[in-house]
Amino acid sequence: MAHQQSKLLPQEFIDEVKLANNIVGVASRYMPLKQKGRQHWACCPFHSEKTPSFAINDTQQFYKCFGCGAAGNVISLVKQLESVDFMGAIELLAKWANLTMPKLAADPDYAKRKEKKERMFEMVECARAYYCETLYRPIGRDALNYLHGRGITDELIKTFNIGLSHDWDALIGYMRKKGYRDEELIEAGIAAKSERSGRIYDAMAERITFAIFDVYGSCIGFTGRTLSDKADIAKYRNTAQTMLFDKSAIAYGIDVLKKNKQSNFVESLIVVEGNVDVITMVGAGFINTVACMGTALTQFHARVYKRFAQNILLLFDGDNAGQRAAMRAVDILDAEGLSVKVIELPPDTDPDTFVTKHGKLAMAGLIQDAKPMMDFKLDHLESESDLSDNAGRTKYLDAATEMLKPLANQPQLELYIPKVAKLATVSYEAVERKVNQAPPKTKEPSLEPPPPERISNKYTAALDFILWAAVTDQPYATTETLLTLHIQNGILNRILQNVMARRERGSRVNVGMLLGELGEIDHEEESDKLRAIAGMDFTHMDTRGQTEHFAKCVATINETLIKKQTDDLMEKFRQTDDSLQRMEILQQIETLKKKGAK
Repeated sequence: MAHQQSKLLPQEFIDEVKLANNIVGVASRYMPLKQKGRQHWACCPFHSEKTPSFAINDTQQFYKCFGCGAAGNVISLVKQLESVDFMGAIELLAKWANLTMPKLAADPDYAKRKEKKERMFEMVECARAYYCETLYRPIGRDALNYLHGRGITDELIKTFNIGLSHDWDALIGYMRKKGYRDEELIEAGIAAKSERSGRIYDAMAERITFAIFDVYGSCIGFTGRTLSDKADIAKYRNTAQTMLFDKSAIAYGIDVLKKNKQSNFVESLIVVEGNVDVITMVGAGFINTVACMGTALTQFHARVYKRFAQNILLLFDGDNAGQRAAMRAVDILDAEGLSVKVIELPPDTDPDTFVTKHGKLAMAGLIQDAKPMMDFKLDHLESESDLSDNAGRTKYLDAATEMLKPLANQPQLELYIPKVAKLATVSYEAVERKVNQAPPKTKEPSLEPPPPERISNKYTAALDFILWAAVTDQPYATTETLLTLHIQNGILNRILQNVMARRERGSRVNVGMLLGELGEIDHEEESDKLRAIAGMDFTHMDTRGQTEHFAKCVATINETLIKKQTDDLMEKFRQTDDSLQRMEILQQIETLKKKGAK
């Protein structure tokens, strides 16, 4: 995705964005920095620590954490801290630098869609501000008292942008005065049209409004909660599907989480089902709580959550529907490589009512006792199984062993076999056999070439120094010299080619810039190597010492190549009996020796 998005933008604009956003200034938006020598230091925002190990290099426009290994340029820093994709980071950085995003070359309709989308954002934001203001007007007193009675404080109301639509027409009149047309309001989901009378009315009429934000922090729609007790009125209503609002692709509370993340290390996410659950949990101090908007958790949600934390704690309602939803959710989250535990609520209880009734300490206790994914799945299976006869036990055994197959031949399997064996009334060995049995897998023939012979440490060290000198644009690492090198490693070759290509077009060369072209564009191996090289420090040598060492390293690379070529020729010599061919090989070896002696 990053590769596709970056190809839509001119490389010159991406470079301009980086040049306009000094990484030190950008980082200081999120964390306090302390300068020591040429580096700026902070406690890493990506893992918990007390002693700063997060270094930012102003010269190279590059960051590296010596604790967790996180590294990258200004774009990757914003991507991680804001939990956005490549394009989202570029747009944010461009905005901070007052740069106008160019029209995407690969999409001629992009400008029109972007203009329409931006106007829609303006309308929704305008409605949000109106709702929030209305809640604190005299007309909003009953709604405000209701919220306060639910334990939702003024601070939480402000944090979550809770408001009020007090009637059917006031917002529509207000938006018309702002210059918005009825068709636009309907398309943005702010207004609806009566099929019977044709009347245009506020889609959230007579409801408390909960603003919904996307992962970039823009308001995209609302959930409305009625205060009426009438049975024919739906308790909750969401904004209709629009260009901005897709209920299945919304993670409620992400905007608040992002703000909290900037000042608090988030190790795990608590995922609940409803908006009010999030608000109550955050109010109780569980600031790492988000929701999937009352819909089934999807792959979209899993991928968004993965941007913020590797560990997920599911806190779904305690009724049967909530537990079945949790069963589906754990597999989706697990498939995305997330570590999952399930917090179990008493039957027919949701997070909001549990915290309100029992308090945050009781909730903290439930979180502490969260079940690992496999324990939860097996317990749920047991509760849904009829173990009173052989047919039921056989069905349970089949389902349980299928659940355990991902643990086949692993030590953890031993933790679960005794329970399954006991419930199914079979032996330990029978369960183990059934889990571990699998259809024989035919090994695919490898298409990769055989691994190269181990290269000497001297060669590796020489190569690392040459790469360091190239990517940090040292004056002695000239393009002419780099062109003479014959490096067998494709990854390192591509890095050097990128350096020389930037030099040829007169662009700056530094780690931050190179990561923009390699690290951000689906070249994981190159970017990993680039980060490793950039983390090296050869400043103990002065410029003269570095220049001399560079020349020695170049010689080492060339000597190693000549030796390898000579060894290959000698192998050919041994394998042939043709005297003429042997003579030609000996001549080639002699030529290589002369080349190495120069």
